[in-house]
Amino acid sequence: MGFDCTKCGECCRHIANIPQLSEFDRGDGVCKYLRGHECDIYDTRPEICNVEKMYEKYFSNLYSRDEFYKLNEEACEMLQNKNFKKLQI
Repeated sequence: MGFDCTKCGECCRHIANIPQLSEFDRGDGVCKYLRGHECDIYDTRPEICNVEKMYEKYFSNLYSRDEFYKLNEEACEMLQNKNFKKLQI
């Protein structure tokens, strides 16, 4: 079972404070590759945009897969509800 992305695009609308995505910011905090709710470069998206790759490469020694998915689901819900502060994982 993988991360259950709702494909809402909210994570792509809030990249202003993510240094690794600064070159993707179109100037208003929205990723320049977001079209509606879809990513134009999904298959070649940055590592930081891929929950599976981030878990395997950086977080597998800190969290179980389920814990990491849960953290990402909570962040997603905060973005969807517009009740978020600067996120730091």
